[in-house]
Amino acid sequence: MMSIYQKNSLVVLSLILGFVLSIAYGYGFRNFIDQPSFSAKDIEYKMITEGIKSDNYNVSPLFKIRYRFELSRPYYFPERKNIVFVDIQGDKSERSFYKVDSLGNLVDSIRFRKDYSTIIFGAYILQNTAYSSWIIDGDTTSKNYIAYNADASWSEEKIEDEFDLLKQKAKDVFYFKYESLWDYNDPRKENKIDKAVFLIDGKWYALYGKNLYVNLDDLPDHKLTNLILGSSNFDKPNKIAYVADFQKLSRIRKNQWDGFAYINLFYKTDTI
Repeated sequence: MMSIYQKNSLVVLSLILGFVLSIAYGYGFRNFIDQPSFSAKDIEYKMITEGIKSDNYNVSPLFKIRYRFELSRPYYFPERKNIVFVDIQGDKSERSFYKVDSLGNLVDSIRFRKDYSTIIFGAYILQNTAYSSWIIDGDTTSKNYIAYNADASWSEEKIEDEFDLLKQKAKDVFYFKYESLWDYNDPRKENKIDKAVFLIDGKWYALYGKNLYVNLDDLPDHKLTNLILGSSNFDKPNKIAYVADFQKLSRIRKNQWDGFAYINLFYKTDTI
C-alpha cells in the first residue's frame, strides 16, 4: 500500500504535469493559428493609446477616461462639433444620451425613462409620447407633438388628405406603429391606431390613424448620414477607417478573436 507521503507526492507530480501540458497545449495552439503574413510596414503602426502627431494632424483616443457604460455607435454632428452616444446597456425602458466634444470631454447628458421607443432621428430625439431638441440646443425638457386626430375619430378620407398636406410641408417624417405606441390595455392598441410625426419648421406634428404605414410607402428612405460605421464594417473598403492587418492572439468564440488590429484612418486625401 502507498503511504500518505507517496500519495501526496503523486498528487503534486500530477498537478505539475497538468500545468506543463496546459502550457505546451497553449503554445502549440498558438502556433496552429492561421496568422496573416505581416509586412515590415506593420511595425510603423503606433498603439492607439499613444496618439499620432504630425504637422497637419493630431489623432488621440476620443475618451480621456474609460467610461463604465456600454455605448452605441457614435452620432456625429459636425456643425456643432460634438458627438452623441446612447447608453445601450441595462433596461431598454430607460435610455441615456451623452454629448462629447471634439476633445473627448463629456459636456452634457440626458435621460429618458419609461419609453421603449426613444431614438435619434436626424438631430432630434423622438419618443412615442414626445420629442426633444437637446442635441440642437441643450434643452432638457420634452416637447409635446402638435396632434391631429388624437381621438382617432376622423374618417379614412380625411386622414389621408391631412397626411398628404403634412407630408408636402415636412422636412422629415417618422412613423410609430401601434404595437409600440400604446399600453397593453389601451383601446387604441386593439383598434390598431398608428402615429406618423412630421418635422415642419422646427416643430413636430403628429397624425393619428389606422394603417398609416400604408401612406409611408412612397416616402424616401431616411438615412442617418451622421451615424458612424460600426467596427464590424471596418474590414470592408470605406471612407472612414480600414483594418489593413489583424494579428490573432486568443480565440473568444467560433468567429471572434482577441488580437491586434492595424488600422488605416482616412482623412480627405491622406491615410493616417
